[in-house]
Amino acid sequence: MARIIVKEPSRKREERKEYYVPNEEHDYHTDFGTINKEALKKCGVVVFGKETFRIYPATFADQYTRLRRGVQIITPKDLGLMMAETGIDRDTVVLDIGFGSGAVTAYLSRIAAKVYAYDVEKHNLDQGLKNLEELDTPKRYDVKLGDAYNPDTIAQENEIDVFILDVPEPWRALATAKKALKQGGWLVGYTPCITQAMQLVDALDGSWALVKTCELIEREWKVGGQAVRPVTRDFGHSAFLTFVRKVS
Repeated sequence: MARIIVKEPSRKREERKEYYVPNEEHDYHTDFGTINKEALKKCGVVVFGKETFRIYPATFADQYTRLRRGVQIITPKDLGLMMAETGIDRDTVVLDIGFGSGAVTAYLSRIAAKVYAYDVEKHNLDQGLKNLEELDTPKRYDVKLGDAYNPDTIAQENEIDVFILDVPEPWRALATAKKALKQGGWLVGYTPCITQAMQLVDALDGSWALVKTCELIEREWKVGGQAVRPVTRDFGHSAFLTFVRKVS
């Protein structure tokens, strides 16, 4: 089982450090000393000299952001907004276009009734499927090779509730989305650049109703004693999300 090791600060200005350990079968070496495998299996508080470590089992959320990847994964904050806006629940059927490292499929398979996923690159499918297995993902997914820009290469799934589109030119996949989605279903375009979102919106015809395009800004704060301020690094922008509903 994967573990999280937290190194507690031993000096006033020292930062808390966190390590992800894929399994507890071997000793783990940190900058501050080695945690033996016996301690990893037991979890709890471990003290080495002046250093204090806290060890606990890693959750799916810990593992999600540490997936092996060939492409960038959708961040948890953006995925959370997708689920909240479209109302994904245990009755929802999702089509995940741009399977990549399998991150979205892994997350949504824990929530939705079914996730169909496609990618145009076989090496992405191979890596993503390994990730799904390592994450012990519930078998509510079906992963296939297919080109989002060519509806004929996507299998005959239809009556889809939510269509997630994470590809470089999402406007070219509108015919595929129209074929797959049920009336009133959601199309969600995930685009790093605003120009991509603009082209997607400009390509919409009367079959679609634009709900909104937005970005979710996140700013982390350091809170402790008198040191209350935003942290120096800024991970605010990740991508633009365009929410569209199929009208007809």
